[in-house]
Amino acid sequence: MININWLQFAGLISPWGIPLAAGLLILLICPFLKNHHRFSFGISLASLFISLWLACQYWMGAKETVIGSLLFDKISYFFVILFLIAAILVILLSYHFLETFGINRPEFYALILFCVFGMGCMAAGSDLMVIFLGLEIMSVSLYILAGFHRTNIFSIEASLKYFLVGAFASSFLLLGIAFVYGASGTTDFMVLHQKGMELAAGDTRLYLMLGLGLVAVGLGFKVAAAPFHFWAPDVYEGSPLVVTAWMATAVKAAGFAVILRAVWALFQWEPELFGKIVWIAAVLTMSVGNISALLQRNLKRMLAYSSIAHAGYLLIPLVAFHENNSGVTASVGFYLLAYILMTIGAFAVLIALTTDKEEVQISDLTGLGYKKPFLGFALTLFLISLAGIPPTIGFFGKYYLFLQAVHVGQIGLVVIAVINSVISVYYYLGPVVAMYFTKEALAVDQKGAATYWSPRPVMVVIWIAFLCVALLGLFPSNILGMIQQSSGTWLVAVK
Repeated sequence: MININWLQFAGLISPWGIPLAAGLLILLICPFLKNHHRFSFGISLASLFISLWLACQYWMGAKETVIGSLLFDKISYFFVILFLIAAILVILLSYHFLETFGINRPEFYALILFCVFGMGCMAAGSDLMVIFLGLEIMSVSLYILAGFHRTNIFSIEASLKYFLVGAFASSFLLLGIAFVYGASGTTDFMVLHQKGMELAAGDTRLYLMLGLGLVAVGLGFKVAAAPFHFWAPDVYEGSPLVVTAWMATAVKAAGFAVILRAVWALFQWEPELFGKIVWIAAVLTMSVGNISALLQRNLKRMLAYSSIAHAGYLLIPLVAFHENNSGVTASVGFYLLAYILMTIGAFAVLIALTTDKEEVQISDLTGLGYKKPFLGFALTLFLISLAGIPPTIGFFGKYYLFLQAVHVGQIGLVVIAVINSVISVYYYLGPVVAMYFTKEALAVDQKGAATYWSPRPVMVVIWIAFLCVALLGLFPSNILGMIQQSSGTWLVAVK
């Protein structure tokens, strides 16, 4: 029987346990309140800020502690910090957006908080079953969030598609876990890491490899890696804009947190075979995402394909994981931080433009640089950073990702990634051209078109993202050093 210090456990899990408690409080109290929207908004923000402060404290002073099937270390808390930052920004974006479309129900905030709890379990899980349970808590909340705009047929369609594909992916993942357990007798990451070579050489090798393949397919669905990406554009386009921003950022970060754990524990037994599979998956994901994005005129759909392409970039350093796991973890963590800031910033500008419709076409941005100079300039910065143009944070993020592959001699993979980055410049600069350089935009400049009002919380998010993208692009070394300092702790401690 395992003896657990429950007081210690409650303290360590509080950065993602508090959002769970706040979500339950919202569901219990808000039905009895008249102004439930403001209450749920305030409780959500307060719980997330408290959780963020606690997570930062634990991140700076964390020691590798295993309680039950959860691992409390620096890398766990770093990913929880990413989830909390994304949640705070998305909730700030949500208040006026939900009121605009008449869907200002407290369940929205509770579901976001439940997602944070599930993501925390995914990042800190040291057992395949705990990770699966955390993933399902997150996924079930997302199925509801995707269809939260119940009067919009496209939102209902997105929810149904996401539910069907998500259930299909979960079945692959759970079946893979079953095969791994059947072949090894355990689902504990640390045991699997230590006995991996022995198990891979035994009589159960076939079942073990089949289980790993199914686990890889399940995780590929969750991060929208090609060829398991086909659900993402339709789901992203049909979901409410704030939900799309949440799925494109925090959900992807949670998926890669699990992938890093799984690669360390499961996929280093055959490094050459794993490297070839990752090489193919990265090239396919980057190419499909970028080439498909070239054809899009709807900005939500364009950013959805862009998200697929960025999943491909994030796969690149995994080819070097068996040689430099700490460096790979740091580069992925840094890029996810950059990607969250860039993408939520871009979605925030779209939300600032939202009036009576959710769909924003590139043509709708015509003259924005002159109607709203700051919004136009901010969106330009976010887009060129997503494209990886120096000296933005996106450029340094890609540089550190590609550098890991260069260190292990994967020059060809990096060349393909650079070509894909060049392709992405074309569709990222499309909105910039519409804002500043079309005939209609120049006519707006000459007429001095009237400006329009944007909600204050949305502008706060845009300013936060703008300043972070600009400053971290100029001074990336400090935050990268902090991430590098903590990226290898759990990997070393349990060896």
